[in-house]
Amino acid sequence: MAKKVLLGGIPLGCDNIGDEAILACVVRMLKESLPGVELTVATADADTAQTLGVTVVPPFGFANAGTGGFAETVRHHDAYVWCGATGLSDYPHIALDLLESAQREGVPTFIWGVGMDDELNPVFFKAHGKRRFLLHCLGLVGWYERRLLMKLSKRISAILPQCQGVWLRDPQSAAMLASLGFRNAHIAADSAILLRGAEPRGSRESRDSSNARDTRKPGTLGLCISTQRQVSDLNGLRDLITTVRGTGVRVLGIPMNPKTDRALLQTLGVECITGTTPEAVAEAAARCDVVLSSRLHLLILAANVGTPILGIARGSKLANWLANFNRSVEGSVFDCDWEKTTDHVLHALQDRGDWDTVQAAAYERLTTRFETAKADFIRKLKEVGHAG
Repeated sequence: MAKKVLLGGIPLGCDNIGDEAILACVVRMLKESLPGVELTVATADADTAQTLGVTVVPPFGFANAGTGGFAETVRHHDAYVWCGATGLSDYPHIALDLLESAQREGVPTFIWGVGMDDELNPVFFKAHGKRRFLLHCLGLVGWYERRLLMKLSKRISAILPQCQGVWLRDPQSAAMLASLGFRNAHIAADSAILLRGAEPRGSRESRDSSNARDTRKPGTLGLCISTQRQVSDLNGLRDLITTVRGTGVRVLGIPMNPKTDRALLQTLGVECITGTTPEAVAEAAARCDVVLSSRLHLLILAANVGTPILGIARGSKLANWLANFNRSVEGSVFDCDWEKTTDHVLHALQDRGDWDTVQAAAYERLTTRFETAKADFIRKLKEVGHAG
């Protein structure tokens, strides 16, 4: 059995509550499934050691930490697990470098719960600045970007088949990875759905009581707008906030980045929660009647506690999540009809519609998929030997 497991591959400890929610759930899952396992986490937050009861090492590849020293670290572990977020589309070069390094050291590698957007990170896979200008003059922009894609596909086809297992969080991510050359991914679900096991007090009552909505009028809208790929029409968003408040509804900011998202929400005149943990976010979401967010994991944590969700896309991952509930995004951060979105928010505040039934059915499917994948993942971890 894998007695020593190294977790990493996403920028942990970097003020992203969604990433910390994933980590907390993976740690809990492994401790419950592999009694006595020793977990090491690559993170920029030293407090993670005490918070989760793990050993911490630098966040190799992220937060200004290079990958030097990774080989020496991973060598003393039985397995390396890239555990979540959208790293294979956002930071594929880091993901593949670390996986390849671990494989060279003879350490079994796993990819667990990772998602992929339908667009690779434009920072790395689009031409920019002077280079783009020169390539455009030569008519070679398309050739250059296709070449970047071909190089990535070649590395994926070489490295991922060497993993002991690859589990992605949704079918859409698996399809994206297949288009890049790897077709053997299994489907799990986002690990953050495990936070559903500890519902904040009052959330169940707010779902189950048909009169709960009436006792809390005019209600509360939970809001988070990310500073990553920020909303282009902030005036439209301001109008939404003003209109919603005009009906007596409270607008509560739930920043998923406690620094940058909070600053933006405060600029918009929105009061924010003070908590910066996944549990604090879940508790806040449970007090809301509707949550509107461009951050995926706020939508996940809100849905976990039964709060209806509306999403503003900044990539395909929000649309993929909402599809579980037969919902679509309101628009994107680049193109959103804010008047229509305002109408949808106000309607959702007044009428939950079929949300409770749809939410329950979605989580039954997600949980079944997750548990099936988890059993396979744990079985394979138990098959790997003890590090020297």
